[in-house]
Amino acid sequence: MRLLMTGAGLVLAMAIPLAVVAGEAPPPRPDPVPGWIESARLAQARGDLAHAARDLEAALSDLQNRIGAALAATLPPSPADWQAETAETQSLFSAGGGLSVSRAFSREDASINVLLILDSPAVAAAAAQFQPGAPLSANVRRTKVGSEEALLRWDAATHSGDVTVVLGGRVLLQVEGDGIAAADLLLETAKGWNITAIRRVLGG
Repeated sequence: MRLLMTGAGLVLAMAIPLAVVAGEAPPPRPDPVPGWIESARLAQARGDLAHAARDLEAALSDLQNRIGAALAATLPPSPADWQAETAETQSLFSAGGGLSVSRAFSREDASINVLLILDSPAVAAAAAQFQPGAPLSANVRRTKVGSEEALLRWDAATHSGDVTVVLGGRVLLQVEGDGIAAADLLLETAKGWNITAIRRVLGG
């Protein structure tokens, strides 16, 4: 704080940092992941496996949170007049690895769930259905979502079904619906996936 002389006498003036006046953004937060990995390496070298595991878990959690946030932005928007829940990211470590990002939509008694699974054995299992000559259930047919091959399952008796797409053997995209009027809503929702952005997030 300093004193300034004006025509009206002495006034107090606050010293305002130049960065604030100029509107500069604060410096980016340092990436903690390299530090955790190096700490885990050193802990493993001295035989402290518990410490190494803790640091690797911290690094993995941070990376998955970042990937999950980026992939959440690629999920389809809710259909008109449907209520959208917050997107959720979940580690699939206990199911063989990978992660999932999902969001639920609801309208009265009907529900739609959009799901993205990355680098999980579930992706390979789903991809097998896309192979030429792979047997399909009677209520499953091949279709397309944009330019991507897709499978549509629809049960008219229960008004439920799903659309499945597999990208590059790494990503499973699925839209599941229950209590909906027709399968067309599943296909229209699936067209909302930002597949270009998904590939960009994954470096493809």
